[in-house]
Amino acid sequence: MTLAEIQEQLRSVRANYNSRKAADISAELASLKKAAVAAGHEEEAKDLCCLEQTLSIQEAYLKAFAQMKAGHYYEGWCTLEVVENAITWLLPHYSPFFEQYDLKFIQSAVQRFQTLFPYKQFISPEFLIRSKKCSICGKEISIRKPCGHSVGEIYKGEICCHLVSDIEVIGTAIVTNPSQKYSVVFLSDPVTKEKKDQYNYAVIRYLASRLKEPFDGWSHIVTKRRHPHSRYAFVGRNEKCPCESGKKYKKCCLPTEGVLRPHIQFSFAKPPPSGMPELEYSV
Repeated sequence: MTLAEIQEQLRSVRANYNSRKAADISAELASLKKAAVAAGHEEEAKDLCCLEQTLSIQEAYLKAFAQMKAGHYYEGWCTLEVVENAITWLLPHYSPFFEQYDLKFIQSAVQRFQTLFPYKQFISPEFLIRSKKCSICGKEISIRKPCGHSVGEIYKGEICCHLVSDIEVIGTAIVTNPSQKYSVVFLSDPVTKEKKDQYNYAVIRYLASRLKEPFDGWSHIVTKRRHPHSRYAFVGRNEKCPCESGKKYKKCCLPTEGVLRPHIQFSFAKPPPSGMPELEYSV
């Protein structure tokens, strides 16, 4: 497989993705990169590294979509973070080509999917790094002893990062804007002590069930809509209004046609599967 054929395959991921073909492309890119490094062609090796990352991003996005379709929401969330981090790294090196390989679409879709997940709190660890090495040269790194390589840059076809070998955890905190999104706060079963997923995935389930393919276009707007009072028959007149205004139900939404609640309205580039209701309510 030539480099031109590989690039064409990466451009046609929407229509022609095949996991076996992707594995062949990955192996061929690794071989071409190895030859470029051996010949001292640094820029060629860098471009091939970026193509490897492009393939990884495409595969991870398709995996995240499949996980959400299958109802594995936390797993899909974590895979979306993998895509987000990979794009963040690739963008400074490869931004002119984002349109060619559907990376701009993937970047936008990942951001929109993430906003629809119910996760609001995350665990953020605080730790002291005692020892780290450069992934390129293997030297020990410290503030006073840099190795000369820059994190995020590509050398001989490989991304530079720092490999931490010794850390000390000194604390944790609950945050709303984490550096690592996978550290979602879950409850635990009081008896078995096993993780208990307490989140309501109705919104992301609604969306995933109505998208036939991972590259189908969609958009959404967040508004408010009045929900029927029948859904809140368990709420007393003198209790707080379900709209969460803090007022009593009888002095807030009860005299109106319904309870004012957040509402997400989706638009789809392709019609959703037939037989699905257009409107769904969620607690």
